[in-house]
Amino acid sequence: MSSLKQIYKTYIEAINDRNWALVTSLVHPTVIWNQKPCPAEEYITLITRATDPAPDLKFHIDLLIAEDAEDERMVSARLLIRGTPEREFLGLRPTGKSVEVVEHVFYKFVEGRIKEVKSVIDMEGLRSQMFETAIFVQ
Repeated sequence: MSSLKQIYKTYIEAINDRNWALVTSLVHPTVIWNQKPCPAEEYITLITRATDPAPDLKFHIDLLIAEDAEDERMVSARLLIRGTPEREFLGLRPTGKSVEVVEHVFYKFVEGRIKEVKSVIDMEGLRSQMFETAIFVQ
């Protein structure tokens, strides 16, 4: 059996290659995404909606931790997502410039496939790059 880290790296490579058949084979028929159950096809659609506006968009694993105990199989990752949006991207209009956004994501694996995904994306960081304005917290 492949290690969780290797399965996850394969998953990220498949997304970067837009190999949706491979991505589909790595997820359960029903995925729980941010507490919402959805069929695998809908989950893949969520990913394609994020990747299609930026054809050069790539996910880079910055940090990867895996817990591969018999009763708890989980992966957590910090991803750097880089690309140049050519169309509206996550509700924001493109500027022609490349962007980099951070995503923190947690996966639960069942039977060697992704069953649950909990994801948080740095939307404020993305907005500040897309609008080229600084964001200040008071």
